Amino acid sequence: MRNYSDKSIPDESKIEQMLGGFKPQFSHRYYARMSTAPWQTQDHSKSSSHAKNWALQLKPAWILASVILALALLTLTFIPSVRVAADQFIHFFLPAASNQLEVQVTPSNTPYSFDFLNPSNFPLSVANVQQKAGFSVKEIPSSPGAPSFIGARYDPAFNTVMLLYKKGEDYTLLLTQRPLGNSQDVFSIGSNAHVEFVNVGNVQGEYVIGGWIAISTETPSDIPTSSGSVHINAVWDDNLPQFTLRWQESGAAYELRSNGENSPSQSQLISWANELK
Repeated sequence: MRNYSDKSIPDESKIEQMLGGFKPQFSHRYYARMSTAPWQTQDHSKSSSHAKNWALQLKPAWILASVILALALLTLTFIPSVRVAADQFIHFFLPAASNQLEVQVTPSNTPYSFDFLNPSNFPLSVANVQQKAGFSVKEIPSSPGAPSFIGARYDPAFNTVMLLYKKGEDYTLLLTQRPLGNSQDVFSIGSNAHVEFVNVGNVQGEYVIGGWIAISTETPSDIPTSSGSVHINAVWDDNLPQFTLRWQESGAAYELRSNGENSPSQSQLISWANELK
């Protein structure tokens, strides 16, 4: 037998390259035989007619499917439950990136921010604060079981009025209101905080339980009078007895925030929200 182990044989890559270079060329005899092949003499008019008929049959089906889809989408937009579900987005709270918060605050700009439940920070009457604010201020009507009005204050930086109420030693209640404008009105919450959607009259409100707890601060003891900035580290606590209801109506933003173990129920806060005058 012959030995074909010739070292001059090219490797596989060169063989593939060589095979790739072959381009067969057919003779006139090949083209003549192919022109008389059975499949070349088939009646194209029948196949073309069949394709057109199939297309005509399919077109009404697509049109019907498109109409059904359009009607379905139109119907969904008018179903109240679907509209509500589609609108269930957090509008009045701002979830943080995590349940931990680091913020730097300038006490001179927000002198009451660290003790906003101190009655000394609410020296005005409703009439006085309304005159300062320049807009109509709503308040919780006096009724059996309602908390007592303590005082009011006006924050010109945010054009916001705050009314402080208190129910003995049970809880304090802060009613905040301002006209809607260019400034953003948000309340920061933890990333895992649960926002519950509720109805306040004919508008949608949002309700959250919990709040931020400061775990460390770098600040002097006289925060309200200090002109320096304060660095605060805080964590979100779902079990903190703080209950916040927020909503917007008639061109104004409102917030009811209760603090205390014996705070009113969610339904009671909504009831007071509906009774504001």
